Amino acid sequence: MLIGIISKAGIEKSLDLASKIADKISMDHDVWISDVDDIDTYRSKFKDTQLVITLGGDGTILRVARSISSFEIPILGINLGRVGFMTEIPYSDSLKILDEVLKDINKFRIEKRLMLKATGISNNQKFELNALNDIVLGHQSVSRLMDIDVYVDSELMAEYRADGIIISSPSGSTGYSLAAGGPIITPEQKLMLIQPIAPHMSLDVGVVVPDDSKISINIASPNKAVVSADGFDEVVLGEKDKIDVEISKHITRFIRLNNQSDFYKQLTSRLKRDVLKNE
Repeated sequence: MLIGIISKAGIEKSLDLASKIADKISMDHDVWISDVDDIDTYRSKFKDTQLVITLGGDGTILRVARSISSFEIPILGINLGRVGFMTEIPYSDSLKILDEVLKDINKFRIEKRLMLKATGISNNQKFELNALNDIVLGHQSVSRLMDIDVYVDSELMAEYRADGIIISSPSGSTGYSLAAGGPIITPEQKLMLIQPIAPHMSLDVGVVVPDDSKISINIASPNKAVVSADGFDEVVLGEKDKIDVEISKHITRFIRLNNQSDFYKQLTSRLKRDVLKNE
């Protein structure tokens, strides 16, 4: 089996673990190792790769998913980050657990998570962005509200005056959307969430729409805005520009060692928020 190991440059713990894993599994498997920022240089290997192991947190996984999702390669995340909602193996037991997983990887569950696609025009050029977590539209200038019209399937849903708007997948509901007051959604649901950022005198709750919907966002403000996918690939938009967001044809796959219900047990330990404490 060809396995990719993705580490994070500058993080000694990540680089050290990548070396240890490669030494441990190279007797039985073919291995390639890349820093997360250089993963696309190994694109020629993706079609034959059967597993990618990430050494980091959710940010590392987001970067990797954007590159490999079209190749249907499952991700096994080892958590070296702070929250690690998408990771599966704790750093402390990683070598032992990984050894058990690779003995019979086919017995473990594959979790499929939908992705988002945003399309639009910037400076008379078409663009397309893909995201596992979210598509975020915000103002290019600090401390300025935006006027944003949001349509769902060509019907006007809301006229927002806000700092921005988040279109989140279920995976993204524990990220920026949660910080903006959005709900937590179980990761395998098939839907999108429209979540305003600090709305003023307008609809101030998130709205859930089906996975076959198209969300259109019109910019009604005179100043420029920025749209990004998972915090990457920022595109500058001007007044009257529009972006469309819908479900991508690509899916991110994860190796899961536990049942789906484990997601609920992890909420308390990973978020560590008082509202979730059972005291």
